[in-house]
Amino acid sequence: MAHLIVTRRCNLSCGYCTEYDKVSPPVSRATLTARIDQLARLRVVFVTLTGGEPLLHPDLPAVIAHVRARGMTPVMNTNGYLLTAAWIQRLGEAGLYAMQISVDNVTPNATTMKSLKTLLPKLRLLSAHASFRVRVNTVLGSGPPEEALEVARTALALGFDAKCSLVRNPDGSLAAQDARARAVYDQIRRLGRRAPSYLSEDFQLPLLDDGQLAWKCRAGARVFHVCEDGLVHLCAPKWGAGAVPLADYTVDDIRRAFDAPKPCATTCPVAYAHQASRADAWRPQAGPPLAALTRDRRYLPVVA
Repeated sequence: MAHLIVTRRCNLSCGYCTEYDKVSPPVSRATLTARIDQLARLRVVFVTLTGGEPLLHPDLPAVIAHVRARGMTPVMNTNGYLLTAAWIQRLGEAGLYAMQISVDNVTPNATTMKSLKTLLPKLRLLSAHASFRVRVNTVLGSGPPEEALEVARTALALGFDAKCSLVRNPDGSLAAQDARARAVYDQIRRLGRRAPSYLSEDFQLPLLDDGQLAWKCRAGARVFHVCEDGLVHLCAPKWGAGAVPLADYTVDDIRRAFDAPKPCATTCPVAYAHQASRADAWRPQAGPPLAALTRDRRYLPVVA
């Protein structure tokens, strides 16, 4: 799985987010096409188009279509504000497989404007017109926890998958949750199956109970991020100053990252890293820590 940033610019400025700005131009279509070709060379399966806000990219349908043309599965993240029936139709016609839309609370607050009050009409448009899978993600800790429960219930009632993320600190570690938030989280889990089994969020329980989890993170191998500058990073919270350009990233890099323990893993709540790594839980991870690996005097993405 590769996350490909198509623009860093966003139309919102959520208080918990560190992955956007207000000024960056979209990455050019030609550049994105070349990067998608490079992902195909690495035999990527899923390409998640992300930002910033991907709907600010004027060539997004063409980018999605190119992912499909190269034999990969296109997914996208969005805050949903710019969705229209026409946009939804164009995305479906381009071959979009799935969309994750963020709805953090019921009423806008100082932390986030991604509220059910604002986005419910967009969710209804998706319910009526989307030919692709839709998953609604709410962030527990970005508002009153009871509102996250209402968002999850609404998503399921509309026929969507419902995901509950845990708010992160800027370094990617889990932010503390109080007893009230934990009680609401347990209610969300009792809603039953909210997504396919491969998107299970069971890893969150030991993080909430104990503050840490022993697991083998395969970031840099099973999943990685490609930023707007075309550099490969482990994940969104872990940008490496000496990261390798995607054009130079090789199967050897993937194998080294696969075998390298990540010192940040024990407190990591990044769902896609856990989910992409799950199939390899039985495999060893006996290599040196990722920050210690060099190639041509360049560091692979640094984790600490």
